[in-house]
Amino acid sequence: MSARPPLSLTIVVVGCALAAIATPLQARAQTATTYTFGVSAGLAVPTGDLSNFTSSGYNIGVAVGMHQALTPLSLKIEGSFTELPWKDNIFNNDTKHRIFGLALNGLFNLGTPSANGGLYLTGGAGYYGTNDSDNGGDTNRDWNFGLNGGAGYYLPLSGFSVVFEGKYTHIFSDPSQGYFPITVGVTF
Repeated sequence: MSARPPLSLTIVVVGCALAAIATPLQARAQTATTYTFGVSAGLAVPTGDLSNFTSSGYNIGVAVGMHQALTPLSLKIEGSFTELPWKDNIFNNDTKHRIFGLALNGLFNLGTPSANGGLYLTGGAGYYGTNDSDNGGDTNRDWNFGLNGGAGYYLPLSGFSVVFEGKYTHIFSDPSQGYFPITVGVTF
């Protein structure tokens, strides 16, 4: 008659085997690069010279991001569209100032990311096209270099995150153009 090992010994051996298999999988997941896709929309407030002839309008954006685990830094490529109405539309209510942008931004998490979300700083450089549009068509688009910087807060939820962000964008054009989009978005 063969002797069977005690049940507690079997549980310990099976538990150790499962732990040995799961540990490398967990370690690999913690060091993997993650990619995100996001969309956002919100208010755009003109500043400086731009505020002399336009009013507040709206901003929409789409972004693709990359984050390496175990680092507070991540990168994001962001495309945006901003439309600001002219202040004195006496003759034509449909005249708008439009800004198209493509920017490469870095994000730096402040503190340790948690299930409750976290604050981050963002900033980068981009290429921005500006023109005016009315019922008669668009003016020629003028492309210029620009910089942006700001802060945000992300709130992780089930399968996606809600992102609140405000950042100043300055376009080096003549006259210079600055605006401050305040947006809410989701990332997947």
